[in-house]
Amino acid sequence: MKRRATGLAMALGCAVLLGSGDLAAADLKAHLLAALDSPEGRSDGDLSGPMAEFFQAQTRSSAAVRVQVRTLTKFAQVGCARLQATLLQDDVPTREGQRVPFAVRYELNLCRDGQPPSEGVDLEAAARGLSGGSPAQR
Repeated sequence: MKRRATGLAMALGCAVLLGSGDLAAADLKAHLLAALDSPEGRSDGDLSGPMAEFFQAQTRSSAAVRVQVRTLTKFAQVGCARLQATLLQDDVPTREGQRVPFAVRYELNLCRDGQPPSEGVDLEAAARGLSGGSPAQR
C-alpha cells in the first residue's frame, strides 16, 4: 500500500508541476506535447533535468528515468487529447533490500496550448464545487 501511495503522490506531483509552468517539468511537458504532435500519438525517451532528479530522489535510485506517452483519444477540439504518461525506472530499492523496476502511470487531458480541453467540462458543476455548494447541489 505504501508503494501505491508513493506512486500516487509522485503522479500528483508531476501533474502539479506540469500545470505550474515550472521549468522542472519542461522535459516531461515536451514529451507530452510531442505525443500530441506525433502522427502515431506517441513519444518515448529519457527524462532529464530537474524532473528526473525529483523522480530519482523519490525512488532513491540513480538509474535513468524513462518516459512513455501514448494518446488514448483525441478530442474534437484541435490539438487536444487524453494522454497516458508512464515514468519508468529500473533498480529501485525496496524495504526488503531488493532492487526492482518501478513505474508511475497517469492520464491527463491536454491541449497544445498547455491547457485542458473544454470539451466535456461541466462548467456549472465546477463553479458549484469551487463555491462550496453541497454535494446534493452538485
